[in-house]
Amino acid sequence: MTAFVETPLAAQISVRGAAPAGFPTVPNTTAVVDGHTVVWLGPDEWLVLGGAEADFVSAAAAVDVSANRIALDLSGANALDVLASGCGLDLDEAAFPVGDCAQTLLARAQVILIRQASDAFRILVRPSFAPYLRAWLSDAIAGSLADPAL
Repeated sequence: MTAFVETPLAAQISVRGAAPAGFPTVPNTTAVVDGHTVVWLGPDEWLVLGGAEADFVSAAAAVDVSANRIALDLSGANALDVLASGCGLDLDEAAFPVGDCAQTLLARAQVILIRQASDAFRILVRPSFAPYLRAWLSDAIAGSLADPAL
């Protein structure tokens, strides 16, 4: 069954500067460093899900941005169809494999999309857009389950 849940995040740290050890340097990828997911956002910018500013003393900047986004975890057999109905990215696993991430629009809301498994995605969205995106996801899931073509 396809569903989504809001997942609490311990912290979100924006890290700027030269890539610390283990951080992804390939665009639109993620890595796990010291048990925390690190999301590539730009050539010198990452979002660390977990940790603390003090963990990155050698960075050009490390700022706690925990209030900046909430996480919605979408998973299930129709997760890809649900996302495809509101996102212009090619989400086929060959084009967007497990571990990839993208800053994109989902149902006209700016999000960071992370593929966690073949049928599981983490969606990071600003809190002000969260009620809209929750409602949109609920509708899209209901539509994907009602339509046998999906």
